Amino acid sequence: MIHLSGTRFGELSLEDSAEITFENGIIGFSQETRFALLERPTGPIAYLQSIITPRLALPVVDATILRPAYPNISLAEIAAITGAKPEHMAILVVVAVDSSDAQLRANLLAPVVIDVESRRGRQIILEGTSYSASTPIGNKKPQKPAVTAVPSVTSAASADR
Repeated sequence: MIHLSGTRFGELSLEDSAEITFENGIIGFSQETRFALLERPTGPIAYLQSIITPRLALPVVDATILRPAYPNISLAEIAAITGAKPEHMAILVVVAVDSSDAQLRANLLAPVVIDVESRRGRQIILEGTSYSASTPIGNKKPQKPAVTAVPSVTSAASADR
């Protein structure tokens, strides 16, 4: 069992089999070689949680939800770069909300490729493509209204649901 404390999600206990090894770390975090993928019960965003540094968790999305289809190179080419088998590959992209415009952006230039069978991962750079490290992918971060016109009222009956 892997036990983590100090994560943004509180205390975590993960099966040893949840570990994904990144031999060379990931871009900007070369010493971070051990991760687990934490999926949320709702929504497309998951987290690549560091096992070495519990406070580090990168939000990621499955590349298969992106449109147009991503990436625009073949799985065979990605397999050749990563050593993963195409039928065992999961391709994730790191996402973030841009503070200047509240737009959700993805790093399409450097996807994270995981061989789900061997539990090995690698972040690659798609050189020679038009991809960016900060590509808008649609949804804006929900904004709270500046002024609430009518206060909301919750009845005891609806609060119990």
